[in-house]
Amino acid sequence: MEPMSFSQQLAYHRTSSEPLQPVSQKGRRRVPSIDVLRGFVMVLIALDHTRDFFSAQIISVADPSRLTLPYFFTRWITHLCAPTFVFLSGLSVYLQASSGKSRAELSKLLLVRGCWLIILQFTVVYFVLIGPPGVGILQIIGAIGLSMLVLAVMVWLPLPSITAIGIAVVAGHNVFDTVHAEHLGHWSALWKIAHERGFISFHGRLLLSVVYPFAPWSGLMLLGYSFGQLWILPLRDRTRMTAWLGFSSIALFIVLRALHSYGDPNTWINYGPTERTVTSFLNVEKYPPSLQYVAITIGIVLLLLGWIDASLSTGRAPWLRTTLEVYGRAPLAYYIAHLALIHLLAIVTCAMTGHDWHRFATPLPYGSFIAGPPKGYGFSLPGVYVIWVVIILALYLPVKWYADYKRVHPEQWWLRYL
Repeated sequence: MEPMSFSQQLAYHRTSSEPLQPVSQKGRRRVPSIDVLRGFVMVLIALDHTRDFFSAQIISVADPSRLTLPYFFTRWITHLCAPTFVFLSGLSVYLQASSGKSRAELSKLLLVRGCWLIILQFTVVYFVLIGPPGVGILQIIGAIGLSMLVLAVMVWLPLPSITAIGIAVVAGHNVFDTVHAEHLGHWSALWKIAHERGFISFHGRLLLSVVYPFAPWSGLMLLGYSFGQLWILPLRDRTRMTAWLGFSSIALFIVLRALHSYGDPNTWINYGPTERTVTSFLNVEKYPPSLQYVAITIGIVLLLLGWIDASLSTGRAPWLRTTLEVYGRAPLAYYIAHLALIHLLAIVTCAMTGHDWHRFATPLPYGSFIAGPPKGYGFSLPGVYVIWVVIILALYLPVKWYADYKRVHPEQWWLRYL
């Protein structure tokens, strides 16, 4: 069946409940290129968390530009992870719409899955990342869950409206960078959850650490959903459009950044032809994601997605299917498993090397990796990379088994939530 024209897709969003007809007989199957890209960033996020738990180098979130290039890029390359998770989540929802789900079905699925992710964030994910219960933490899983709740409402709107709202949120939220929670009285907690990183207290007791304010991420999920209209085009057309959008996004970043223009609270400093200039130029704000941060990361992600799609479709890179796709077919299970393994190995390593392992088993705000490693603990960057590779290899077979189990047991509905 031929892919639908843009006008046909718009017609779907002008009706109230009729499902979008499948673009092919494979509409309900997983998309290999999306799984490969998701698997790639899953591997990268393990590097980020391995560095958190095993590096002797403390990285300042406030100013990572002071790091040497190897440490800086070890941190910076993992900036691709969160935008990819959020963007592909939106794209996957659109593909479900194109495979026949009605708006009512999509909205219900998003509400259930969003609530489930929020529950996981404050229970299972919290435990494997932090340890015993303490101050809650709103991290990427919770932000994705909240963004899904937003998309559950937005799917009822016409597609052009969803696109416009997504662009407005992603491009416009930096206008409010000068608005701070401390000036908003009773609205301060809500503002932090939506737009400003920080702690939320109640009667002097810390309740929540907001690391990923969700509002800008929800805008990016809307853009991922809107991008779906291009993804169901024929291969040649979608790869060309994906590449064009990727290069345009990177060009936007370069122009805005070079001119010290709008879109990021961190201005950069020209130190001359030194690595400090490079790190300062690339030091864009992730918490919350600025326009410039989204422009450079999503630009790279789109180029990767286009290359992966073209390579798999023409049979040029079969190794991607046997390696990275495995991690992308069961992303949530992998995410929880890799956090648990890294955290456990850090506690064991800390104890075996004679350091205070309780730091990694003490709840926020007094302990955890966020409070920094015990004095004298940690490895150099090459050691961190070795541990990272070991962790990735150790998870390959378990994740592959679970992904295969999900595939051959579609009747077990609860597997969709892991």
